[in-house]
Amino acid sequence: MKRYTVTRNQAASLLWVSTRTIDRYVKSGKLSYKKIANKVILNEEELKVLQNEFTSLRQEISTELIWDNSSKLSVRPVTDMSTIDEKLDKFYLIFQEKDKQIDEKNKIIFMLQQRIGELEAKIQTMIALPDYNKEKQQAIEEKKMLEEKLAKLKARVKEQETKTYVVLIFAVIFIVIACIFYMKGMN
Repeated sequence: MKRYTVTRNQAASLLWVSTRTIDRYVKSGKLSYKKIANKVILNEEELKVLQNEFTSLRQEISTELIWDNSSKLSVRPVTDMSTIDEKLDKFYLIFQEKDKQIDEKNKIIFMLQQRIGELEAKIQTMIALPDYNKEKQQAIEEKKMLEEKLAKLKARVKEQETKTYVVLIFAVIFIVIACIFYMKGMN
């Protein structure tokens, strides 16, 4: 049974990395964890294994300074090639992991850029609230003016209709009187 006793901060100082790196290891599955009262607690054995890997990676290659015949200073490693190959393999694996993380983040950035573009397009077609309120107020005033003009036109039309009816009535009366006189004159 695994024992979970190390906090993120303790793990970070043990491995000489940041807590953010610890979070990445947890997310990638390199470290298992338990959450107790909203605190991440890590497995001590897994941290020790990871610490041993880091220690072997951090060991510096011993070098010695050598003077060539041409009075130039050169540096020559004192370690054997198999150790270097092992370290290079470990570094290669670390770089592969980082490349995967970068690819994932690039995908996220791409999606966010697309979303930003969509939102910018929406914003360009939107009207700011003060401008909208101003335009709405202008439309209301224009509507009132048009309604007033319409009411005046309706009043003029009624007035014209009334005048037309009056003229028509006088015309009918005049025609009736003219017909009566015409009929009397024929008799």
